[in-house]
Amino acid sequence: MNPRTRFIFGFLSPAVFLYGFLVGLPLIQSFYYSLFRWKGVSSNMKFIGTKNLTTIAADPVMHTAGLNQILLLVCGGIMIIMFAVSIAHALQKPTVLGKSVQAIMLFPQVVSIVVIGIMWNFMWNPSYGLLLVGGRKLGIPYPKDGVLGLAGWANMAIMVAFVWHALGFYVMLFGAGLKNIDSEVIEASEIDGASGWVRFSRISWPLLWSVKRVAIIYLVSNVMGTFVLVEMMTKHGPDNATQTLLTYMYEKGWESSRMGEAAAIAVYSFMIAMVLGAVAWRVIGRNPENPRRSAAI
Repeated sequence: MNPRTRFIFGFLSPAVFLYGFLVGLPLIQSFYYSLFRWKGVSSNMKFIGTKNLTTIAADPVMHTAGLNQILLLVCGGIMIIMFAVSIAHALQKPTVLGKSVQAIMLFPQVVSIVVIGIMWNFMWNPSYGLLLVGGRKLGIPYPKDGVLGLAGWANMAIMVAFVWHALGFYVMLFGAGLKNIDSEVIEASEIDGASGWVRFSRISWPLLWSVKRVAIIYLVSNVMGTFVLVEMMTKHGPDNATQTLLTYMYEKGWESSRMGEAAAIAVYSFMIAMVLGAVAWRVIGRNPENPRRSAAI
């Protein structure tokens, strides 16, 4: 082993060990427990093979949970990226107003997600919620009994809360990316007559490749980890309409004492996260700054 290889191995081995211990080992345990019928509170474990995996795969509630995650990633992700890039682009000039807006938008990131869920539960309350009462004053129609008790409407309410909570981080992320674009490139585009949407779509947006990659990874992670907002706002109702993979796993494991089925959901969650991550990575494309591996973005 040459010195360079030893150097790389020495620095990477602690991180690889921690990742394997904290992520790899629990994943292996989840697959192992999915092969048993187990209540989780005793040593009585009955081996049933892949029955838990096939049962969960055919469960319509599992289908609803997976679909909710995908819709939240696609629709919520598009909204977050679109708003974040627009706001970050508008706040590029270092003004007092811009700094104040950035500070306000980062506020949800420093507040507990539990508080966020409770706050939005109150906001959507049909009797005294700010949004619905304000909408009533303005003559905007909405369901008489509110939105959190109706399928579809409840998912929309959760998506709004999710976007509001996550947006500040992505504004900061894309703002930093825009500031790191070489000023000479921008000046050259101005000389060539490119401005406004043309300059952004042809120059700024492609050069944000590395930022887009980080943003997509965080989005997939945040969406797959959606739990508290759903529990605080809808308790995964009405009639399981707002279930996510984590809420359904919690229900199976801790409320129904079916740890084998909960472990099966964990296995499927990992598989779905990997697929979504791979698809998102493919959508981003290659780094345009690398001519040998560039692709259309």
